[in-house]
Amino acid sequence: MSSWGKTDAAASAPLWAATMLNVAPSSANRTSLFENTTANTFITGATNGLFNYDTTETQSGAIAHTGWVLKTTGSGGRAGRVSYTTLVCLTSN
Repeated sequence: MSSWGKTDAAASAPLWAATMLNVAPSSANRTSLFENTTANTFITGATNGLFNYDTTETQSGAIAHTGWVLKTTGSGGRAGRVSYTTLVCLTSN
């Protein structure tokens, strides 16, 4: 059985995604990370969120693949810097 699902919901997000931020892989951390837009939740000076992007959201060119993507937005001296890390590529979601 897969550790993630295709639906855009916290329960479908990869449980292990929080380990990318050196945080324990727990249901609570996964839920907090899902679509998070609050700064300093996991890392001081950054906003980290886990999103299930589909093909309509990748048209901007910022996101390389559809699927589960960790988005990090800097603040302070890193304001305006946004990075996307694809954790799970989905062919159809």
